[in-house]
Amino acid sequence: MKSFIRFVCLLLLSTCLHAQAVELSDTNTSIAKIDYPVDAKSGLIKAPGWELVNGQCNACHSSLIVSQNHGDRDFWRETIQWMVDTQGLWDLSDTWDPTLDYLSTYYNQVDIDMTLFRRKPIDKDLLPPSRKADTGTVIKREE
Repeated sequence: MKSFIRFVCLLLLSTCLHAQAVELSDTNTSIAKIDYPVDAKSGLIKAPGWELVNGQCNACHSSLIVSQNHGDRDFWRETIQWMVDTQGLWDLSDTWDPTLDYLSTYYNQVDIDMTLFRRKPIDKDLLPPSRKADTGTVIKREE
């Protein structure tokens, strides 16, 4: 009886995983997320270059920050350059291209699924100006 229950559970699990994969491919979501497993510890997609990115990013912050952000190659280049310029990240030198290849391929910009959110994000031009907490100085938002 236990063997039968295990068989049914495995059958249901495989059916659910297959349905999820079909659903993702039908919505034009990157197939790369289906082809490669996700590392249980870091949460990163285990595609070519993931170990390099995991080592560099996790040296300073959680890899969850990587998986929560999405952008094209320029977005990732600007973000990493900001870390080099202001946060003490070392120069990536010859690892720039493999790092940017991985991030822009597997964490590229994705469209907002309006079935999950009630509205699109507010345009930056419509947001109120930021204020420094200590001086009350208005900071101009970067475009």
